[in-house]
Amino acid sequence: MNSTKFYAIFAVILLAAFYIRFFDLTNRPIHHDEGVIGWFKMNIKMACLDQDVLGNVTGYIERCGASYSYDPDYHGPFEYLFGAWVFKLFGDSDFTLRAPECLFGFATIALLIPLRKRMGDIGVLVAGALLAASPSMAYFAQRAYMDNFFIFFTLAAVVCAVKYWERREALWLWIGAADLALLLVTKETAFIFVFIAVTYVMLEYLYSAKGNRVNAAARGINGVIGFVVKNRNDFAAAALIFAFIFAFVYSTMFMDPVDVWNGMTKGVTFWLQRSTSWEGHFKPFGYYTGLLMNYEHAVLFLSVAVAFFALKEPFGRWCAWWAFATWLIFSLIPYKTPWLDPHFIIPMAMVAGIGIDRLSRSLKGQMKYAPLLIVLPLLAISWTMAWDLTYVKYADGNIQLVYVSGVDGYTEIVEKVANESKRFDGINTTIAVVSTDYWPLPWSLRNYKHAAWHGRSVEGQDAPIVISSRSDYFEIIPEVRGLYFAPVRYEIRSGVYVWLYVRK
Repeated sequence: MNSTKFYAIFAVILLAAFYIRFFDLTNRPIHHDEGVIGWFKMNIKMACLDQDVLGNVTGYIERCGASYSYDPDYHGPFEYLFGAWVFKLFGDSDFTLRAPECLFGFATIALLIPLRKRMGDIGVLVAGALLAASPSMAYFAQRAYMDNFFIFFTLAAVVCAVKYWERREALWLWIGAADLALLLVTKETAFIFVFIAVTYVMLEYLYSAKGNRVNAAARGINGVIGFVVKNRNDFAAAALIFAFIFAFVYSTMFMDPVDVWNGMTKGVTFWLQRSTSWEGHFKPFGYYTGLLMNYEHAVLFLSVAVAFFALKEPFGRWCAWWAFATWLIFSLIPYKTPWLDPHFIIPMAMVAGIGIDRLSRSLKGQMKYAPLLIVLPLLAISWTMAWDLTYVKYADGNIQLVYVSGVDGYTEIVEKVANESKRFDGINTTIAVVSTDYWPLPWSLRNYKHAAWHGRSVEGQDAPIVISSRSDYFEIIPEVRGLYFAPVRYEIRSGVYVWLYVRK
């Protein structure tokens, strides 16, 4: 296939992927996790990016350093720091809250282009089309969560490794070091990917080695050490690049150096304990297999059907090992959430692409296009399901992928507060939030200067707008109860309700 035709078809795939992800990015209501993430981003923006550094350097360092403290429960700091800069440059809104994550999820597909030599033209096109139409990839691309960054940096690491292997250019080593640092400051599961990559290199080397496997392993280790020593200047520069980025992000632009140590010591141990003890998210071994069978028919069927052809080459074996090992490790860990399935959907799509490319090459004449008779209908099914899931059934609790989605009632209460506040003092209206459970409201009501977040039932509230976890006027003193309209109940998260009181 000539380059003009290849890039034209791939451009159509990218346009389709962009369309389904950005068509109405704010259509889905904000959910709990997104509210927390947005709040973290705003804290960094206000403390680090909206301050006059020269006016008070010491005060700036203290405020910026205190704006974020690494908590492994919320994963790495990259998403928050990067998002703060997006807010600084483009303003804070529901769109800019989700756009960075969505853009990286979309850009992941474009990373297949540098792998054209390894995957083949048809391989890249098929894999790209599968990812563009994947229900899981499309649905979770619209979610403000760090996995969209993570899967981009993961595939980017593969690209850098392949390019460095092919060209032995230090530039790819340095880009790879930067990418690996970004991967580690995004999410702790980076260590799982590193483990999978290292084990593949070992297994592939032993598989390809001739003679005694023990001697081959020794030769391999000596060869790696010798290669690093020979190129020690390049690797030393790569180590410095890695350390600089890791420290810069974890320390909130060097304002909180203590968090660098926390980032190196807390994350892995925390999630090793959490993933085996937090029963609220425990799922059976076959959970991810069920997700694939229910929502990823195209990727699952094609990757399995043509795996034999993909396994004939080292890169195909790498993609197969990457997919299988990720699926197996995630399936063995009791803690499971549906937004992790893109981690193995990406290499599965690549296996499918490579396998179909090699199958097509083995066919003669017009028969080489025969696999498209299976691929195209499967893509149509995936696209239809992706659209339905992303824009129609995004909050349907009967769908497994819909796990912690926002609910329409949340949008309703936010709009109601906005409309009612106009009768009082606009964004200066006093809002008393006396509900014991109120996230993600702090994000959506962030511009109200006099919103008080009590987080508990407090008597004596007489603010123009009161958001309560009770429906019996308990928090409002008897003398002013007659000043309020009857409370209206709103669902802010699945199964979580608040009552809105508005003064007459």
